[in-house]
Amino acid sequence: MHKLAILVITIGITLAGCTTQTSAPAHHHPVKATTQKVLQAKAKTWTFDQAVSSKQTKHGVASKLEAAVVDKTTAQSSWTTSQGQFLSVGIKHRQVSFSKWQRAQQRHIMKSYRHRLHYMSVSQVNAVLKKLGAPIKISKLTDLIYLETGSSTDPLPVATAFVAKDHHLYAINMQYSDTDQTTTIDRGRSFTDTSTKVTPRHISVNQLNGTWIADETTTSASDTGKLMIKNGYLYQHRYDSYERSAIQDLSRYSLGSLNQNVTYAAFKTDAAHAGYQLAHNTVASGDSTGMLYIVINANKIIRINQQLVTTYNKTSTIVAASALPQTDIDIFNQMDQQHPGESAATITVKAGPARVALTSSLNYLTDPDAGQITKEVTVN
Repeated sequence: MHKLAILVITIGITLAGCTTQTSAPAHHHPVKATTQKVLQAKAKTWTFDQAVSSKQTKHGVASKLEAAVVDKTTAQSSWTTSQGQFLSVGIKHRQVSFSKWQRAQQRHIMKSYRHRLHYMSVSQVNAVLKKLGAPIKISKLTDLIYLETGSSTDPLPVATAFVAKDHHLYAINMQYSDTDQTTTIDRGRSFTDTSTKVTPRHISVNQLNGTWIADETTTSASDTGKLMIKNGYLYQHRYDSYERSAIQDLSRYSLGSLNQNVTYAAFKTDAAHAGYQLAHNTVASGDSTGMLYIVINANKIIRINQQLVTTYNKTSTIVAASALPQTDIDIFNQMDQQHPGESAATITVKAGPARVALTSSLNYLTDPDAGQITKEVTVN
């Protein structure tokens, strides 16, 4: 009897040990903590990758998800994150709790319509994440990141919630309203950071002086396939005019000011879609036609125009007078001195004296007013 009691106790201890080992939870890094770790990077640009949608009827949201056809250049095509801060087209977004986000949602809907608003469930969110190829599953809605803009007294909640892992950011549409007719709704989108894009070297602007030629360009009156760079300005000849723009060393700007700059954000997205990073240490320029010129290294510049990339190679360290006469350079400098607060953007010579167009700025990458003509001056 004594031996039997010992045997029972021994078996019980053994089973208890097995039970403890079996039921011990596996170690999983919490989803929200993983997202926050990704977002804490100094600066990331996220460009649109893909989207999914589904049908919605008066009976609710359909479970069948389909890839949505979205133009990458016209969609909400990019986000910037910096040390936990979300920015889109230069606008800051605050992270808020799920409960605060819900309250703000309710505030912006008439009471008589609030019963028509519904939130996606955990299973619906996970279905979207799976369709987008995300290696993530949430267990509760608070696993997601929620955002708002506006003032603290009148916050404006963002309809999408976010989760991130590695090089991917996922934006999930979290709400829908009752409808009497079948419609298609956006369920979620994925974004990829620009870590795989070409990162240009940081080059001193003084190293760029000279003549640059694009061999693949079919020359025309509007595009000669030639760039002239001298003393911090990029010059081009178009029709009867010489145009110039400032070459900007973006490292001279604070990262915070760049992230909140709408003009820079647009150029940054253009660069990313073409496979390049317009990073904080990039040296680059723009022009009056909206093109972007990125210095890749001391002998290579690429021009981006609606994702079309043209390569310019440096062929000489000097600018020939036949390509850019010294008299025109003198006129540009003279106009800058005679008109403080303005810069000469173009010199046009047809029949008669030269006409100079002035602008408030030649910083096309950061100033939305760059290149806008403020006045014209005739030079005899």
